[in-house]
Amino acid sequence: MPYPTNPSSRAKLTTGRRKLGEIIELHYGKGISKHDRKLDGKYPVYGANGILDYSDKFLIDSDAVIVGRKGSAGEVTRVSGKFWPSDVTYYVLGNDKINTDYLFHLFKSLHLQQFAVGVKPGINRNRIYELKIPLPPLAEQKKIVARLEGLLGKIKEVKRLRAEAQEAAQNLLPAELHRIFTQPTTPHKQHTNKLENVGMSGKPASVKNYGEAQWEEKELGEVVNIEAKKNTKSLPYVGMEDIESGTGKFIGSKEKRAVRSTTSYFTPDHVLYGKLRPYLNKFLVPDFEGHCTTEFLPLRPDTRFLTREWLAVWLRHNETVDNIMATTTGSRMPRANMNLVKKFKIPLPPVAEQKKIVARMDSLSEKIKNLREYQKSTASDFTSLEQSILSKAFNSNLM
Repeated sequence: MPYPTNPSSRAKLTTGRRKLGEIIELHYGKGISKHDRKLDGKYPVYGANGILDYSDKFLIDSDAVIVGRKGSAGEVTRVSGKFWPSDVTYYVLGNDKINTDYLFHLFKSLHLQQFAVGVKPGINRNRIYELKIPLPPLAEQKKIVARLEGLLGKIKEVKRLRAEAQEAAQNLLPAELHRIFTQPTTPHKQHTNKLENVGMSGKPASVKNYGEAQWEEKELGEVVNIEAKKNTKSLPYVGMEDIESGTGKFIGSKEKRAVRSTTSYFTPDHVLYGKLRPYLNKFLVPDFEGHCTTEFLPLRPDTRFLTREWLAVWLRHNETVDNIMATTTGSRMPRANMNLVKKFKIPLPPVAEQKKIVARMDSLSEKIKNLREYQKSTASDFTSLEQSILSKAFNSNLM
């Protein structure tokens, strides 16, 4: 830790510093048998990084600090009451020299992880015992803890609000898709320009209300062809792992690649749909010619009725995913029954309206992406702020 430059602070720390080994004992945790572990047990069993299991037995009944000894060595957990510290932990009890909460925050400030060594990282308690720490009177320790917890509590609240914002951002697209594709519970007044088109199969087209609009509906098989044509060219390859679930983002390579198995040919006129494990919601609107695993179906939409992008928007809608999952066969490797899926009704607003909706969805997706990137880039700021507060606290700046 940085040595304080303020003379009074320096004097305070040098006179109040003691070796940890003179103040506390790092007790070894104890192994607990599988027989004694129960999911519905009364008492927590702690591992190196928090609760590991539960049991109806306990080893300690006290306020304590648990330190990871092996594995997640150096992680620190504050505990109270009855608990069982497992054999990969140390536990420390408070005493008349040091307050338990003060010790917990002190350990957090010391970055105990840095003392872990070995292939399976472990901490030798003798190394910890040699560390010198500031040790003000107990009354002063409690004041420091109160100030720390006030500041850290505010950071915790900001983190909570941030997590809520992340969850809200994650739900924005599904909510918008639900709004787009959900029919109102009460019918709207019928417009005078009701559509009377007839589908390619000769079936009368239906019209339903979606929000304030009336959209034509057709069976998917009437407006989309499945073109599983065997590939014979040297082209970029798309496997299931090359598409991000739920977003349609291509995360593979556009380099030409051959594979041993049979593949399907596709062009920028198709939408690729993953029939394997439909709950993964894998689809792609490709901007290149290529070949793909036969677990993807190249779908060619009839552009008189729908765009590729509109088809992708409909495919990613949660209700569509659930309905397709209901057609699957096979428990370990469920695959969509496309004969049934082709009978699903797909809403078809005018193509111009489809393009407007897709543009709005793309704009929303971009905003969500930017928000997530910003949140990711600033995530470490909170950790840095916490560590800064802890460092200052134990270098007398908060004393």
